[in-house]
Parts: sequence; structure tokens; C-alpha cells
Amino acid sequence: MTDPTALRAALVEMLRQKGAARTPAIADAFAGVPRHLFVPDVSIEEAYQDRVIATKRLDSGEVVSSSSQPEIMAIMLEQLDVRPGHRVLEIGAGTGYNAALLAHLVGPAGPVVAADIDEAIVAGARAHLAAAGVGGVRVVCADGWAGVPDGAPYDRIVLTVGAHDIAPAWRARLAPGGRLVLPLALPAVQAAIAFDEREGGLESVSVRGCLFMRLRGSSAMARRRVAVGPEPAPAVWPRGDHTIDGAATHARLLTPPKELATDLGVRNWDLYDRLVFWLALHAPSSAWLTAEGPALSTKLVPALFDGGGEQAATFGLFERESVALLVRRATIPGERGSRRLGLGRRRPTGSLGAARPRAPDRAAVRAASGRDRAPARLHAARARLAGCGTVRALERSLP
Repeated sequence: MTDPTALRAALVEMLRQKGAARTPAIADAFAGVPRHLFVPDVSIEEAYQDRVIATKRLDSGEVVSSSSQPEIMAIMLEQLDVRPGHRVLEIGAGTGYNAALLAHLVGPAGPVVAADIDEAIVAGARAHLAAAGVGGVRVVCADGWAGVPDGAPYDRIVLTVGAHDIAPAWRARLAPGGRLVLPLALPAVQAAIAFDEREGGLESVSVRGCLFMRLRGSSAMARRRVAVGPEPAPAVWPRGDHTIDGAATHARLLTPPKELATDLGVRNWDLYDRLVFWLALHAPSSAWLTAEGPALSTKLVPALFDGGGEQAATFGLFERESVALLVRRATIPGERGSRRLGLGRRRPTGSLGAARPRAPDRAAVRAASGRDRAPARLHAARARLAGCGTVRALERSLP
């Protein structure tokens, strides 16, 4: 099927089924804006898939601009609650697609300003918007951390890049009663948080898991990258002051894993929002393991999340004696975006004694994922996982 109108309708229906597009206004915006004109380097069919599309890379292979996954775009637009006539500032112009959706939502009376620090990205967004015939959007080259004074105050400010903090300029540019939505960095994960301006302060009103590229410019925060093996290599991204030995991790990943097959089946965002989120906030040894570009050829990173063939990523626990990774064992037939999970453990031979499987640790995985909703079991399982040594807690479930 190559009819863009039909493909957009199918995308909208999928976003509705996932609960991402909940209101008619958001559904109408996705139905009305032709995404394929904003990502001209991919096929029309690819343009309407629910996945991120990388549009600019550094020489190292790192992706620095993309068209975000439509699901998280819809989620954040719902959080933003844009109304006709609103003045909107978007930080992170990307392809211009999100700005076009915003223009559809605010209508002819609501100006949209999209800012990006990269002149080439700004030029591309302008060209895409013109090709799609979208008016009412001004794309400017500026450091997003400083905001865009020309056009303030804004009723809505949204970031499509991850930030480590809330810039004073965003608060200063926000109109009384306005709303700010941004992907805020937490330990190992990000959360899309909507803040309302109330009595001179900001109060959070909704939180959803997300994962965006980091803000560039004057406020850019360096992340620690630990290469796993010789370059081009996969990488572990440790949190805080946690130390990870890249060479030792590489040696462990070269050994055959021992896997635990769980009975857990979860959707992509439930997996990130619940299990990964909980592990990231409770286990100091938790970290992402990723491979991009040439590093994919090492095949050392199990693709827990779908990177569209451009990236492989999983989440795990990295400790001195062993590594435990979440792995995808199977896709569940008939359940869009759902997969069955397993745990893969690597460790030096003889470093830890084997133990018989124990049900409580399986319950811990189910509880952390949100599938086991009994409050007492949830509390007890989390306490067990948090209190008995992270990797060892998971290893007790492995034969």
C-alpha cells in the first residue's frame, strides 16, 4: 500500500489502539499532516511506520537528529494540551514534522516557533514545511537553552530533546497558566513531564516514560561512554559514579548466556515505562547497552527494543562478577508491539554458585513490569529485588 492518505489513516488507528492518540484533535493532526514529506529519504511505507527515523549523524555514527516515533509524539502532544490560538515554542526542530502537527493544532491564529542549534537542521525543517504547504511556523537557529525571546510569552513550550534540568529561560518565557513539557533526564532513563505554571511556580501534572537525544549547545551534559571491546564497539552508559570495566564486560558478552524464560509478555512502552523505569530508579548498577552503525556487526547487543536496523539496545545490570540483560525471546502473535521477555546472564565460570529457580524473583520481574498488580505482592517483590543484590537477585532465577 503506497497511498499516503490510507497509510496515515492506518497510523492514526494504531495510535488510537495504543492509547497514544486519545483526543480527536491529536488524531486529526496525524491524519492531516503528511509525514513522508518530512522524511523524503525513506519510502512512503517506512514514513508511516511507528518508529524513529534517523535523519542526521555525526562522523562517529551518533544520531543527532531524527523524526521521533509517532507514538511518543502523540503522547507528548496529548500532555501539551494545545488549543487553537495558543502561542507555542518548540525546542528541537528536527524535520519540522512535529512543528507541522503543532501548527495544525493551534490553527491560523496560533503562531509556532521551532528552534534548533544546527543551521542545516533548520534549513531542512524550513524546506520540509514549505513542501508540505504548512504556514504559521517560524523556524529559527538558536540555542534552545536560552529560549526564543522574540515571540514570548508562550502558552505552551515543548522540548523534543532530552534535558538535564529546567532552564530559567523556559520558565521566564512561559505565560501565566502556561504549560511546559520536556523529556527530563533521570538516572539511566528519561521522563516526559508536563509542568503547569501555577502562582509563580511549576507543578507537574503528568509523567510518561520517553527516550530522546540530548540537548546540544551551552547546556549540553556529557555522558560517560564505556566501550565494550575494540572500536567500533557497543557501549555501556553507566549512571552516576558506577564503574564498569569495558574489557571485562566484553569478555562476558562473548560467553554463551544462561537464559531464564519468563511468562511475561509486555508492550514496548509498558516495558520501558514500568520494568526498565523501575530498575533504573532502584538499581545503581543498571545501565543501557547499545550498538549503532558499524558496532551492530559485533552482534553483542540483544535487540530488546526495535531500532529499525540502525541501533540495537537493551537494559541490564552490570556488576563486578556478572552481567544480566533483558532479552526478547519472542514477539507475541496478534498483539501489536508486544514481546515475551527473558533474562540473559553472563559471568566468569565459577564466580558465583548456581541455585535452583525461586518463584519470588519471577514475581519481582512481573511486579516491576506492572503486570502483577496486587499491591502486597508488588511491595514484597520490589523489596526482595532491591534488598538482595541486584544481579544476584535475578541470578537466583537462573538454572
